[in-house]
Amino acid sequence: MVKKRMLIRSIAVSVVVILLVAVCGRESRSLRQVRHTKLQRVGASYSADVPPMITFVNVALGGFRGVIADMLWLRVSKLQEERRFVELVQLSDWITKLEPHLADVWVFHAWNMAYNVSVLMSRPEDKWRWVENGFELLRDEGVPLNPRNATLCRELGWIFQHKMGMDGDSAVSYYRKEWAREISAYLEDGGKRPGDDTLMASELFEWMKMDTAVMADLEERFGTIDWRLPDAQSLYWGMRGLENARTNEQLPCRRMIYTSLIEMARRNGKLVGDPLVEGYVFQAVPNTGLIDPTVAFLEETMAKHTFSGIRYAYVGFLRDAMRIRMMEKREAEARALYDKLVAFFSGKTDQKLPPFEQTLAAEDSVFEKMLLSAGFR
Repeated sequence: MVKKRMLIRSIAVSVVVILLVAVCGRESRSLRQVRHTKLQRVGASYSADVPPMITFVNVALGGFRGVIADMLWLRVSKLQEERRFVELVQLSDWITKLEPHLADVWVFHAWNMAYNVSVLMSRPEDKWRWVENGFELLRDEGVPLNPRNATLCRELGWIFQHKMGMDGDSAVSYYRKEWAREISAYLEDGGKRPGDDTLMASELFEWMKMDTAVMADLEERFGTIDWRLPDAQSLYWGMRGLENARTNEQLPCRRMIYTSLIEMARRNGKLVGDPLVEGYVFQAVPNTGLIDPTVAFLEETMAKHTFSGIRYAYVGFLRDAMRIRMMEKREAEARALYDKLVAFFSGKTDQKLPPFEQTLAAEDSVFEKMLLSAGFR
């Protein structure tokens, strides 16, 4: 009788296990479908230098790794809807361990820290901690695990360019000051890159993941750069992304590069003062040495892409560069830039660009009408 009961119990357990496996399979397919509607799997090459923890998780969980990741993604979506961002951060960290080569996992996690969680904080120093956590996650973990993934490089550059480079955040001056202070420890005076094969260069790579050889290539192409500024960082990571960009990522990376160059050439291109001095207040001036290489890069990008936004950026920058050159009392160079404007519109529209002096003082609407008449929308 005892053996019979044990046999019946074993059969019952087996049936339950079979049913659970079937349900898990069905739910896994359902959950995976939900995840794939939210994320696009990026099949870019990744690094073989995978941390032991990630290797352990992948081996230990085996086939259940995808099921667990799917369930966590459903929970993340719920927390996102409920605006419970701090809890979401921990879950997202687990997902990066389960899906280390899925680019959108890293992007999602970094974005929430740099944007959604940071705005919940009231003090600038607390906001900065979350913004820094966001870009450090991509820079120190995501990119090293996926070094040939252009999306991760571009998204990293975007945090520097948008969150720290533009004026949309009330604490942006604090971010810029703290960033300049942190990276100055790994740069020469004036924000210059350290020499190759130096202790400072190795520390810069170890802590900031910046290669002095790449920095040197950028300066050879564009000119001297003050690496303490946010747009210098977005330039660096935009170029890193472009090096490995597939067709759909080439234009976004190029836009990041020329937007960074434009910002540094006409506004925040050189840091004023020493950020390591107590009580330092962030201040920057244009790096006008970047004007000509920026124009050249815009022209190169226009030759490769038909996107109208490049044309708007080109025309707007030429007009601004003309004004800057006049302020520097370099009229011949300002007129050369005007000639580029004339050449750009020639043959594209019957409307004529105003004479040089009037173009200098023209409102944005004048150029917008010229661009629209030339067929750019």
